[in-house]
Amino acid sequence: MVNVNSRLYKEHPEWVIEIPGKPHSEGRCQRILDLSRPEVQDFIIEKMTEVFSSAEISYVKWDMNRTFTDYFSQALEPDRQKELAHRYVLGLYRCMSELTKRFPNILFEGCAAGGNRFDLGILCYFPQIWASDDTDALCRAQIQSGYSYGYPMSVISAHVSSCPNHQTLRITPLETRFAVAAFGICGYECNFSDMKKEELAAVKEQIALYKKWREVLQWGNFYRGRSFLDLGNSSGGVLADLTGNQMEWTCVSKDGKSAVGFLMQKLAAPNTQFHYFRAKGLKPETLYHFYNRTLKYNIKDFGDLVNTVSPVHIKQDSIAHNLIAKFVKMDGEKEDMYVYGDTLMYNGVRLKQAFGGTGYNDEVRYYQDFGARMYFMEEES
Repeated sequence: MVNVNSRLYKEHPEWVIEIPGKPHSEGRCQRILDLSRPEVQDFIIEKMTEVFSSAEISYVKWDMNRTFTDYFSQALEPDRQKELAHRYVLGLYRCMSELTKRFPNILFEGCAAGGNRFDLGILCYFPQIWASDDTDALCRAQIQSGYSYGYPMSVISAHVSSCPNHQTLRITPLETRFAVAAFGICGYECNFSDMKKEELAAVKEQIALYKKWREVLQWGNFYRGRSFLDLGNSSGGVLADLTGNQMEWTCVSKDGKSAVGFLMQKLAAPNTQFHYFRAKGLKPETLYHFYNRTLKYNIKDFGDLVNTVSPVHIKQDSIAHNLIAKFVKMDGEKEDMYVYGDTLMYNGVRLKQAFGGTGYNDEVRYYQDFGARMYFMEEES
């Protein structure tokens, strides 16, 4: 991109994509450099070489957030203007081919207003792509599921971001955000200095877990199960478990000995909080150890239900409530069983009953709106 007030534009106005003599549709106060021109490609290569040589740079995000408008190359004849889009992309490929040869130790990540930079050609130079500027976990679950039809998890950048989410203002649990991001190239874009002590501890555990299972999550075989796009009523009614309220994935190691499962729901519905997980891609006659992470939950998440067990009344968000929450945590459910692969795939496993308003203990799942779980399967030797 280039600004019309720049020295580059003043010296080379012919280097931009614009229609001569016509008003231009400015975007982000910029115009687009015409990468179909070899001289522009040379300029980009040399200038970026200067930048990448200026320090010990190991990572570059190559972004493009300016919409293409006013398609016209001043280097092409009028009857060849339809070639511009194709020639532009070939020019970009040439730039990246040369730069990746000159800087083989730099990891380049592609981006264009999010995932618009996803194409098989650019993956020769950008081994990972920023999947979307929408980092909301609910949206991302659907986005990443869609990408899986054409791309492996090892090229999809996925981040745990702040809440309320910057795009949707939706509030989702930290564990849900991590579970979604773990099925890709997991990263964090949170302000750690603003995080609570408990959240920082959770992030530390998440990172350790991701590193342990990274080979399966990034390079295993990815299988889709139920989807938010399944036909039917997804409003959280009686049939919500079967019709568009659940997202289900399985990543299986190449040798089939280990796998990671994912289950997420949109909305919790009363009296229908019975769920199952059904894996895919396992070895049918192999016995697997199926288990989850046992977590602890903030007692404030249960609202004034604390008063059903408290000998004195506790006002919501009061000093007493916050003090209790600091020392008292609610135990999460524990899934721990040995199941054959064919049972996991064809029948599935019945999960612990989720909270439905009739009591809570460590045998009950805390599974609220936008809740998610990761399940782990390891071959029993």
